[in-house]
Amino acid sequence: MFRITVLLLAFATPLAAEPARPAPLMPFYALVKIVAQRFDGRLLAARLDAPRPYEFALGAEVVQQLTLLSPQGNVLLIRLDGVTGRVLDVRGRGLTAARAKGNDRERDHD
Repeated sequence: MFRITVLLLAFATPLAAEPARPAPLMPFYALVKIVAQRFDGRLLAARLDAPRPYEFALGAEVVQQLTLLSPQGNVLLIRLDGVTGRVLDVRGRGLTAARAKGNDRERDHD
């Protein structure tokens, strides 16, 4: 009887489960708005990128990297979670000077 139950349970599960669908990417204009709330500057470039190990550990499946030219002439690399818009990393010189004026924590996205 035990063998029959095990066989029935084995055949009750689907042979090929449907693969999970990836979450939709956040629209580009929404990501630009998030960055504009935090930093002053001009957008130079944007690209999709694979997450770095620490970004993947934070739950990011895909990363959108935006390159920004600050008013002081510094280049900032801003990496956001492509699905949620969460800012994962910001690198570059003059980060404090590039912060948008009047920006406080309640305006932050994450």
